[in-house]
Amino acid sequence: MKNKTVTLSLFGLILSLFLAYFITQHTWFPSGEPIKGHLNNIIQYAQQEKWAEAENSANELSTLWDKGKYLLAVNYAEADYSLFMDNLARIQGAIKTRDDTETVSQALSTLKLWDNFIRVVPQP
Repeated sequence: MKNKTVTLSLFGLILSLFLAYFITQHTWFPSGEPIKGHLNNIIQYAQQEKWAEAENSANELSTLWDKGKYLLAVNYAEADYSLFMDNLARIQGAIKTRDDTETVSQALSTLKLWDNFIRVVPQP
């Protein structure tokens, strides 16, 4: 085989893998939803002191994260991935202690991380 053929074949393979990865990610998390939706719901429920609803939304968020975390782990740094998981645990703890300030703060932090996760090229 010629070098040009090998180069083009490898380029095509890599491009196909990236395309498949991002299509799968977009299919699993279309436009960041439903993760963003649950985080926004948690913020609203905390501000309205609807703790049972906030806890249900946090539990659904954790379930969604558990299903899709391996897909996201392929493209992201360990620190961001670990911070996201830590934020989810802090949200659940803040909801259990009914701390609206901490709940909203952690949910907003998690939203920023999530917005970076769904980018094609994440920011550092």
